[in-house]
Amino acid sequence: MKTLKFFALLFVMSLFGITSCEGPQGEPGRPGKDGNANVQSGTVKVSAEDWVWDANACNWYLDLEWDAIDYDMVDYGAVLVYMENPGEDFYAWHQLPLTLYPSDQYSATLETVYYDFKVTIYWTNSDLKSHENPCDFYNSDMEFKVVLIDAVLYSKYQNEDLSNYETVKQLFNITTEEKIFLNSTEALR
Repeated sequence: MKTLKFFALLFVMSLFGITSCEGPQGEPGRPGKDGNANVQSGTVKVSAEDWVWDANACNWYLDLEWDAIDYDMVDYGAVLVYMENPGEDFYAWHQLPLTLYPSDQYSATLETVYYDFKVTIYWTNSDLKSHENPCDFYNSDMEFKVVLIDAVLYSKYQNEDLSNYETVKQLFNITTEEKIFLNSTEALR
């Protein structure tokens, strides 16, 4: 008798488990829009005092620390960094690495390196000499956006042009942005 009750209970539980996992039927042939549960975005505004000069490497750099940047994100997902060009020629978000031509005499290249919990942005002048702080040069604060995409979602969109921030924003339904910290001590301004 106990065996029969056990199997009856097991049968009822399995039916409940099967039916409770189903969701509403979607419209045929119309896939839903991906949400942003597997995408995180943050913005940080930096000023001249946030940049650090490295005399050995002949470049300026700044560290953006964010606990969402972990080994899985760096190794398998995507860490995308965009900079708003502070020049008067055009305003748009440009993906790094990026080479700017702030004058006729030289260019400046912005590159990124990713670590666990941190993105370092390097600003290197083509003449490899001590040059003006990036914010002082443009006489403006600078703004960066960081977008983190987990591995599964990133693999689905690898053939898309993710260099355009507006495309990324629409593809991944980015509506809110988190705070990113500079050198783990300053919050987003």
